[in-house]
Amino acid sequence: MPGTKINNKPMAKPDRKEPTALVLPAQPVHNGLKQFAANWSRIRRFAAPKHLTLTAAGACVLLVTTLTVLFLMPRTITFSFAGKNCFASPTLFPNLVAKKQGRSFAAEPQTTIAVAGYPLYSHTACVTPTQAPEDNISETISFSPLGVGFIRKNIRVSTGSLPQVEYKNILTKPIAPNEPLVLPLSSADYVFEYHLRVGDQTANCNAAKKAKLVCDIAKLNLEQSTAYTLSLQRLFNGELHKTLFSESVTTVGAVTLSESSITNDQTVYDVPKDMTLTFNKDIKSFDGVELVQISGDERRQIPITTSTKDATLTIAFGETLARQTTFELTIQNVTSPDGGHLPEPLKLTFKTSGGPQVKGINIDRYKVSLSTNITLTFDTAVSGSQKLSDFIKVEANGKTIDTKLNREDNRVVINPDANLPRCAALRIRVLDGLENEHGISGGSAWSYNSRTICQETFSIGTSVQGRSITGYRFGSGNSAIVFVGTTHGDEKSSTHTLNSLIDYLERNPDVIPGHRTVVIIPNLNPDGYQANRRTNANGVDLNRNFPTNNWKKDVTMPGGWFNAGGGGSAPLSEPESKALADYLIKVKPRLVLTYHAAAGVVMPNDSGDSDELAQIYDQKSNLNYEPNNQTGQIFQYDTTGALEDWLHDKHDIPALLVELWTLAGNEFNKNKDAMLHMITLP
Repeated sequence: MPGTKINNKPMAKPDRKEPTALVLPAQPVHNGLKQFAANWSRIRRFAAPKHLTLTAAGACVLLVTTLTVLFLMPRTITFSFAGKNCFASPTLFPNLVAKKQGRSFAAEPQTTIAVAGYPLYSHTACVTPTQAPEDNISETISFSPLGVGFIRKNIRVSTGSLPQVEYKNILTKPIAPNEPLVLPLSSADYVFEYHLRVGDQTANCNAAKKAKLVCDIAKLNLEQSTAYTLSLQRLFNGELHKTLFSESVTTVGAVTLSESSITNDQTVYDVPKDMTLTFNKDIKSFDGVELVQISGDERRQIPITTSTKDATLTIAFGETLARQTTFELTIQNVTSPDGGHLPEPLKLTFKTSGGPQVKGINIDRYKVSLSTNITLTFDTAVSGSQKLSDFIKVEANGKTIDTKLNREDNRVVINPDANLPRCAALRIRVLDGLENEHGISGGSAWSYNSRTICQETFSIGTSVQGRSITGYRFGSGNSAIVFVGTTHGDEKSSTHTLNSLIDYLERNPDVIPGHRTVVIIPNLNPDGYQANRRTNANGVDLNRNFPTNNWKKDVTMPGGWFNAGGGGSAPLSEPESKALADYLIKVKPRLVLTYHAAAGVVMPNDSGDSDELAQIYDQKSNLNYEPNNQTGQIFQYDTTGALEDWLHDKHDIPALLVELWTLAGNEFNKNKDAMLHMITLP
């Protein structure tokens, strides 16, 4: 091509007009041509007089001869895993060279000059492994020009020791799971691949830099402060060649927060200017420290400055923190000198206080003792410089009562000057403006509604074994409704049900009309209840011991068994039945309801409006109405000396026999509407 030079000599133009494609030789080709030129000079001096000029054909023969001699010269290569496994091997038409590979190595001419993409000349051949080399092997590979078998260039390839990994001193110490693991190599290695493995996780290692394996151990997702079995694998062409080691290792301990001057979820009652966080290790570096103020959906970054000393990070606030506000501190990472780090970003939320907030009170919403002291517990110490009575008030039935107030750090004890009224609506108030010990106020307003105890507890007598038979009185009207439970000690469902009625009336005393007194005796037979038996401690069925027209000493019990003396030695011979009879005669109730189990019926005693009331009870509960004349068919035994019959025979007082469905359940919810209706009778 015009103007193109090789070795600074112009090239002759081709005879054809069409251009010939030519790839210019690289530097190795220039070196080969220089060698050829030197040989040509020597041949000229030896073969002919100086004035003679070789013919073009002779020059070509000499060139081919020289290249052939250079090609056929045997070579010895010590294979380097760090690269540089090429050697000079001038070759014409490298594509026509037949190559005989060894077991582990092959050599390939590298194209130097090509025309129209076809290789014409190769100056260099390179040895590459065809399979994983082993330690200290030697083998011969060969080239044959133009496929002529008896003309052969032999190349002897040998290896020394494979690159060795020096790992023991490294792995005896805890390793950092997020920093590259560097293992020294005896030489750089461009031949093999290296993988670290823990279980099914794999991390690649770079072995080609400065005789070191640099392994991306973070890919293994190792936890800190954890023991693992770590393996290093050597691979060739993606296939496992050898496991170089399998060692037990321990990862370094995590960086954790040991102490903070402001803790997570803390309410800050003073006015801090900074906060300090101390970690379990010295701090090498940290990043992502941010403090934000949170107001609803808005987040505003607070200016801060940071400093470290040993294991402590100090965060100074660039402005005074707003009160009654939430703040969030975030630290993305803290790294220690041994490579430990935070397991996850540290997030710490805190808020600043207003004035003292009530966190607790020692009274319930109802049933407050008439002589109790009321204790308020605040979230912080209350100021000792304020007059507490200006900010803490107690009201009973809407009227402020006189009290003494005593401050005890974060508690204020309220001591009323006199007993509280019974069943009074209580209201305890804290006004805004109350200060904490740091002089901070605001947001202290608080109130609490309660009620003093409504029930009056009394005893109508004692059992055979001296247990009290307790009654509970609600209201102050002149018309009484009496509820009686557990006449039979094994029918505990009636006690549970009536105890729930007591609790309901404590919480809802307003359901009792002004003309009404409600009396509840939940357990007439405490000895039988304790022993879980029907009779009292004397073996008497209390509901056979009342002075009815049909009282009997010897009675038939449920199940048909005969109980001699089961009706008592005489009517009202038992202290329990006598105590109840005396009490009922005294109060002359509008209605008596006795609770038993477990027939699931309600029956009148045929006095007054008892039949009508029994039918109403049926409609408002899950029980079934049965008339009094069906008693024998329902219970299938004589019920002589029964309380309900005594009230009818001797006093004409209406009574309902209520048989619950279960012996031990609480059936208040199923009977509540019926009970409340009876309480509100005219």
